[in-house]
Amino acid sequence: MTEQPASDGPENDIYTVLLILATVLVAAATVFLAMRNQQLFGSWLPFP
Repeated sequence: MTEQPASDGPENDIYTVLLILATVLVAAATVFLAMRNQQLFGSWLPFP
């Protein structure tokens, strides 16, 4: 029997899933803040 060399990468894609989740949450928070600024200040930017 031959032994396989150890792989350098992770066994699963948990870090990829976490990165995608973090990106989606940051994008959602940005959209929420822009909408809230529109409601409160009448502009998408906090300092028009």
